[in-house]
Formats: sequence, structure tokens, C-alpha cells
Amino acid sequence: MREETILRQMLPEMVQIINAIPGEAYSNKEAETLLIMQHRLPDSELKKQLESYNSIFAKQGGADIEDITKSSVAYIKLKILLEAELTEFDAKSYRDLIKECKANIDKTTNILRLSKTHMLTADDYQKERIEKTAKKNEAFIEALQTVISYVEQKIERMPKSLELPEKDFDFADEEINQEKPKEKKVDSETKVTVTERIQKFISSGKEKREIDERLKDAEKEGAGTRCKEIPYYEKSLAPTEVLVCKDFECYSLIKKRENVYFGLSKNLKNKIYDNKDGSLIELTEITDDFLQFMTTDILSDEFELHAFSEEEKLGMQMYFNFVSKCFENHIGTTLTVAEYLAFKRYYNRLVSEVMRLEAEKHKDYYRALPIAEQYMEIMASYDMVQSKSKREVVEDIISNEVGGYLDNLRLIVEHHIVDEKAKQDMSHLIEEIQFFRDENHFKDRDEGQQAKTSENLMQIQPTGFIPQIPMYQPGTAPFIGNMYFTLQCLDENKRVVDEAYFATANMPQAMEDYRSRNAYIKRFGLVQDGRFVPLLSSEGGTYDEE
Repeated sequence: MREETILRQMLPEMVQIINAIPGEAYSNKEAETLLIMQHRLPDSELKKQLESYNSIFAKQGGADIEDITKSSVAYIKLKILLEAELTEFDAKSYRDLIKECKANIDKTTNILRLSKTHMLTADDYQKERIEKTAKKNEAFIEALQTVISYVEQKIERMPKSLELPEKDFDFADEEINQEKPKEKKVDSETKVTVTERIQKFISSGKEKREIDERLKDAEKEGAGTRCKEIPYYEKSLAPTEVLVCKDFECYSLIKKRENVYFGLSKNLKNKIYDNKDGSLIELTEITDDFLQFMTTDILSDEFELHAFSEEEKLGMQMYFNFVSKCFENHIGTTLTVAEYLAFKRYYNRLVSEVMRLEAEKHKDYYRALPIAEQYMEIMASYDMVQSKSKREVVEDIISNEVGGYLDNLRLIVEHHIVDEKAKQDMSHLIEEIQFFRDENHFKDRDEGQQAKTSENLMQIQPTGFIPQIPMYQPGTAPFIGNMYFTLQCLDENKRVVDEAYFATANMPQAMEDYRSRNAYIKRFGLVQDGRFVPLLSSEGGTYDEE
């Protein structure tokens, strides 16, 4: 229908409702068209959602959070229906609606986190607007979660034939659904022995620990960070180790055996943490990498960094999440804006370094890959045993753990190689593996060879040469470093009819081509740094001049 097509084209404008500010009138240049479309549509879910969306235009005095949330949710539903060219939801579009809601929840959650972070350093006049937007985003997330719950229940009640294939079996679901075997009650009372009393005492202690664990799990669900922090209720704690946080020295990480706590440094007196103010929290899910990020400046000169592992990246993300939450909760009381900005600068540098190391790792990988393939091919060709995979060989070359590979290649040279060219190839491969970490090893040697070749050739300058800048299309000349050779063949009108390029290593072939080519004019020269150096030339059809 024409109405649906028009509405579909208006979706990019309609999405702006999500960015509306509570207390301000919302305007849309397509408002009149949307109201007309509402009256023209027949009764359907599409019309119902359009009515919900358009209701915000009646709030001339300013829309509140509930109004914006209602219209924003209506937009999400309209988007799914219009893109699917439907007026009513079916099983597939309901699932698409769930996906769209989840995507918007993720996006809005990230915006919410960033806005809270921004508020830490915002001016007073900005904070009120940021707070309004944050509350609106929280309401939007709750509304989308309600939609997801409703739609999931709706799908469950649909006939099986309308549903998509069931999801893959998850063993975790089976464990959740399994009922615990019920203990049989013993009706008859028996005399309690000393052994039974001890068992009962142990059992009661075990039950207490189980209850404590369940309480901890319940408290973890309300944690604000990835560390799953929970309150510590005891009045004091005797730590076994204290680590001062590098980003804010007024806080410390306090270890007691395997447990790690976070609290105020000033509460530590005489090796005892005074927790009467209830400031101590236990970090229940952390890693050693997280502890290192919290307490050590790894960007200092004393550390030599390599590409981060997945565990290290997880620890870094946990560190950012926890420290950001600390500033969000305590800035202006125990923490300062200056400390927050210093942390942000440090973390910016840390992320940049991680990206640089990652790029270097990929660069090294693709340099090492062909070398590893050559090594494995040679080993297989000479019937040598090799147990490592290609990936392991690449990693060993990058980390310079190559002693075994060099020994294997030298054994092959010693026992199998008699051809001089094959021996040179093997020597080159051994060098590539041995000096992989030294990228300048081959570069310096090649530049020295090129300079020597250029010097020798420059001495051969026959009389009567005709200087000619080589004619080639941009980007087509085969550069070897910054130097290459060119051979041109010209006709009687001095037009280039044939042209060839040669690298330094192909000089014998270049000389052979110069001798064998039959042309009215032949020109051979060196191009270095864009400058043409003529070396040989001949005219009149001769081809034996040197």
C-alpha cells in the first residue's frame, strides 16, 4: 500500500524520537504527514503503533519521560513491521522485534555509561540535561525489557508450526531443570550417639557455608562492576598483603589468603583494617591481570610489552570498568577530577599501545607465515619428522625459539644438499629464520649490494648515448628498493614500441635482452630515486654494441 511505502521512507526521520529530551517539546517536520497516515491506515497493529508514536505531538508543553518512552517503543515496533512489509506481527517478526529490542538495549546501555562518565567532568549547567537524558535512557531500557518478556510469552503460546526451529540443546538448561532428589524422612526416632552428634555438627556447619554462598551469589547479582563486588560485614580484617592502587592512593587492594578486598587506605592501622564505617568490599571475580593493572604502571620503561593475550585483555577491561565505577561513585568525596583525568589519559595511552602491539603481531605473523611454510615443505620433501603444527612453527619463529629448526635445516644441508643453487636457497632460509627479529638484516645487505652494482654500472658509459627518461604508467615500474633498470626499443620516428623493466637481481637477463633485441634504436639505463642514468644505447638497427 502507498501509506506503508511513505512510512517506510520516513523511518530515518522518525528515529529521532529516541534522542528527545524530557521537558522539551518534540518536533518533527513530518508530523502532519504522520497524522494523515494514521487516519488513512485501516485498523491493524501498524495503525495502533503509529497512534502511540504520534501521541507525543500533542505534548506541546514538553514531553515527559513516559511520553518519550512510549513513542520510542512504538517506533521500534513500527520499524520491524514496515521493514517486513506487515501490518500484524507473526512468529518471525516477533523474533526480529526481540533482536531489535536487544540491540537497542545494548546501544542505550553504552550511551548511559558514557553519559554518566561525562557527567563527572561536566559543568553544572550541563549536568541537569545529562541527568534527564540518563533517566530517560534507563526508562527506555526497562520498557524494552518489558516488551521482550511479553513477546517471549506470546511466542510460547503460538502453535508449534508457526515457530522457528528450536534452539540448540544447552546442557546448562538441563542442570537448571533437574530436580534435586528429595531426602527421605525417617519417622522412627533413634537414640543419638556421640558420632551422630559430631556428624550433625559438621552438617550444620556445611549448611551454614551453603547458606553463606547463596547469599553471596544473591549479592553478586546486584554488583555494579565486572568484579562482582559484595559488602564485607565484619568490623575488622587482618590482611596478609596490601597493594596500593596506582590511580588513587587513597584506596588499596587488601588480600587475605585467596580473597581480595577493596577499601580506604586510611582505615589500615597496625596491620588491621577498621571496617566500622562499612567501606570494605570483597571483589569475588577478579584475575591476576586485573590486580596488575590496578597496582602497576605497565607503560613505564621497566616493562617490555608484547601483544596482549585474551586473558590480559579481559583483565584490562575489568580494570577500566571497576575504576570508572569508583570515580562515578566517589568523585568529589574521596576522589578528584584531576585523578579521573589522569586515569583517562593513562588508559587512552594503554589502549593505543595494545592496538600498536596487535598490529605488530599481525605484521610479524604474516612475515613469518611463508617462512614457516617453506621450512615445513623442505622437512616433508626430505622425509624429516616434524610434530609441530604450522601455527606453532610461526609462533616459535616470532618468539625467536628457533634452535631446533636451524639444527634440522643444517642437518639437511649436511646430508642431502650437493647442488650449489639449492645450498644457497637453504642458507637464505636459515638466515630468514635466524634473523627474523632483525628486520634490517636483509635490508642493509641488499642496499649494499645495490650500491655496489650501481657503482660498477655507472663506470660503463659509452659515447653517443641518447638520454631518455623511461616512459611508464604511474605505479607500474617494478621498484627494488628505490632503483630499477629499463630497456626501450624505438622505431624510426623515435616512438617507444617496446619497453621492459628489470630488477638488480635480473641484470644477466637484462644484458641478454639488450644484445638479442633487434630494434631501430635501443636504450638501456638505470632509474634511481626518479633520476635516469643512461648506460647503453644503439641506433640504426645494430644490436651488438656493448
